[in-house]
Amino acid sequence: MAESFDVLTPLVTPFDADGNLDVAGLESLIRHVVAAGVDGIVPCGTTGEFETLSPREYRTVVRTATETAPDDCRVMVGTAATNVPTVHDRMAFAAEQGADSTLVVPSYYGGQASGAGNEGFFDAVLADAPLPVYLYNIPGAVGQDLSVETVATLAQSDAVAGLKDSSGDLPYATAVMNQTPGDFSVYQGHDGLFVPSLVLGGDGGVSALSHLLFDDLERAGTAVASGDVEQARAVQRDILSPLSEACAEFGFAPTVKALLADRGIIDHATVRPPRDSLSPDAVESVTGML
Repeated sequence: MAESFDVLTPLVTPFDADGNLDVAGLESLIRHVVAAGVDGIVPCGTTGEFETLSPREYRTVVRTATETAPDDCRVMVGTAATNVPTVHDRMAFAAEQGADSTLVVPSYYGGQASGAGNEGFFDAVLADAPLPVYLYNIPGAVGQDLSVETVATLAQSDAVAGLKDSSGDLPYATAVMNQTPGDFSVYQGHDGLFVPSLVLGGDGGVSALSHLLFDDLERAGTAVASGDVEQARAVQRDILSPLSEACAEFGFAPTVKALLADRGIIDHATVRPPRDSLSPDAVESVTGML
């Protein structure tokens, strides 16, 4: 079982009612999660709708995150792109702004890449990387798994710090833990598997629910670390898993934004296409869970 754990927030990107970037709302959101106690923030990830941001908006989000987060809050910047030069440009900008690390997915267009193809992509990405790199396995969005074998190979690089796994596949995460060095961090990206992952030796979570439920995540993680499996199981079963299932059904960004707007933490639950805002009935359902 994990003796210590981290919880990082994959930040949603607030938009106003017209869909414009809400910089003040982003600053306020960062202060909210930092005050709750999260160990780090992850701007421009999947929950942050990074693929809908213009280049200027992307830079604004990264700059806002690094300038607003205090020194003791890590900033892991999503630098995903389908081509290596863009990944490098985003890494360089993140480093210039004072980020601590970057998060990179496999190239997400072009079908199922071979293991050698994915290794070649990441080898090129890692060349002269200015920050530690976390690999990101999210097959539901990318269209393919980043294989355990590829992760194990890439984990030998000094530039690679760990993995965020959002596959929802616990045996996959377990195999990665078993085949990578002890200092290779494995973060669970699926809130429904937060406790099981910690029990098996995971290092924490990049948790969308930490926007609102950091105290519960901390309680569950502390229970795991102290061997109180019954308490950890209760938090997972009664709190984290039901809301995780709702996020999976309605979409993580739309659901989290609906919850944040309901609590007055952001002004609007606006998302950008192709995501769609929750219906009034769905909003009532998910807010009722809290």
